[in-house]
Amino acid sequence: MKLGKGSCNGTFGELVQGIINERPFLITLPIPSLRSKARFVPERAVSGIRVVDYKMKAKKAGELLLQLFGIRGGGYLEIQSNIPAGKGMASSSADIVAALRAIADSFSLPLTNEIISMIAAKVEPTDGVMYEETVAYDYINGQLIESFGDLPPFILVGIDLGGMINTIEFNEVPKEYSQNDQQQFIKAFDLVTKGFKEKNLTYIGGAATLSARVNQKILPKAVFPLLDQLADCYQGGIVVAHSGTVAGILLDGNLPNGDEVVKHLFREMSLAFKGVPINLFHYESKEKIII
Repeated sequence: MKLGKGSCNGTFGELVQGIINERPFLITLPIPSLRSKARFVPERAVSGIRVVDYKMKAKKAGELLLQLFGIRGGGYLEIQSNIPAGKGMASSSADIVAALRAIADSFSLPLTNEIISMIAAKVEPTDGVMYEETVAYDYINGQLIESFGDLPPFILVGIDLGGMINTIEFNEVPKEYSQNDQQQFIKAFDLVTKGFKEKNLTYIGGAATLSARVNQKILPKAVFPLLDQLADCYQGGIVVAHSGTVAGILLDGNLPNGDEVVKHLFREMSLAFKGVPINLFHYESKEKIII
């Protein structure tokens, strides 16, 4: 046994989320600079895992891991994260993955993404963040559907209008997707596949917009009409947290005037919600800036 360490990235909502052929799925939008980091201190005399009160999902996942490998010991789990909770940015999923990696590191366990998925899905619907690349993932059953690889260079300007969503409660409510909605999900999946194959963010952004439009019937975003207007103006895609409070515009990271576009989008969003407390986010591929 040793001091164990693990980490996991968060997301900014999802590129796509819905149902195809009765199977729930999402396509991840990983943000590497959003991270949950875990440290696990093993203690021979302790049974179970000790954590601060609000990290109970990570505690449950860690104890399931110990049970799976027949380990009777325990220890103290500490988690630090810069991922906002209840926003649709995979905060609890990232905590769970980071915790499992830290505990596995401590006990030298042969942890795989498949094992992480199996355990995480027993705790709550999980975001597929155990995979660092963009993937299509069955978030209810914890199963990888397809891996697409790393996103082409991107700029993402996003907004959080506040509030929190309980993911477990949200996913307990059946979603009424029409036949046309499911056709939109198939089209979006195909666009993502084409976008990654051709390294073309336009197709990926188009897929995200299709999914975001369908989601307006499930969890509407007040900011959507503004984003729709701005995305059309700058040839970007609309990204939303399908079970969260954030939304944004996904742009080609190779824009020659990218800095000016970001400043303009920040100004437009700030003016549109003048007097309303909001958070604005700016991500660029591997970097993060919050203003």
